[in-house]
Amino acid sequence: MKRSLSESELLRLADLNRTEFWCESARCVPNTEIVEQQDIVFINSSIDFPACNFAFTMALDAVEPPDEILARTKAFFINRKPAFSLLLRGHCDQAIIEHCKDKKIYLLHAAPGMVLDEPIKGKELPSAAELRWVEDAERLRDFTEVVAEAFHDLGFPKEATGSYFADTKRVLSPYNILATVYLEGEPAGAAMAMLSHGIGGIYWVGTIKKARGMGLAEYCTRQVGNAAFDLGARKVILQASKFGEPVYRKMGYREITRYPWFICSSK
Repeated sequence: MKRSLSESELLRLADLNRTEFWCESARCVPNTEIVEQQDIVFINSSIDFPACNFAFTMALDAVEPPDEILARTKAFFINRKPAFSLLLRGHCDQAIIEHCKDKKIYLLHAAPGMVLDEPIKGKELPSAAELRWVEDAERLRDFTEVVAEAFHDLGFPKEATGSYFADTKRVLSPYNILATVYLEGEPAGAAMAMLSHGIGGIYWVGTIKKARGMGLAEYCTRQVGNAAFDLGARKVILQASKFGEPVYRKMGYREITRYPWFICSSK
């Protein structure tokens, strides 16, 4: 019988899964640098876009003063990128979060960190739709096409999205679960789960414009989440957009924290 996770343990695993997802994604992009220094993980991507270059705080206890944390992240990027993303955790980074707000650093959003405790059932797909698991380069191209369009509408450049899926062999690893829903034979919805640290994390959920409102992304999310449970995940987590949050709540996800995302100048 598995020992139940405490809320603090679950939060730690969720933080680790989220950071590992972005590190693993960055490994697909040539000439990208991943560095860990004193509980901050830096990703200096070859993509010159702030939302592709990150600093993640990972300390268990807030012992470093907020101004020193900010100074250290800026020092890393100052000769690398003009701006970067500082990704913080509502459950243990309150001092640096308030410091960033006081300094009027741009808060992109504070995504709810959510968890699903067990597999779920739900509505079936429309008769003209079919889910296919991504297991080869052709299916991966279809998956990428869907998420590139979906995330472009959120301000993410299509070429940046595409770069994360360029290394087919790495993406199609046994710890990644990707699925695409086809509508009348055309790729229309997608979602991914990544297994790490004993849990599954849901990422890259999206639907093309003309297929929105049909529940395709919800169905895809449910299927990859259930597949993660089947492969041994103790919980399934995600960070929700403002559009996805109400859908995930209806599915059974519950909020456990918030993840503030700041866009910071390196000067």
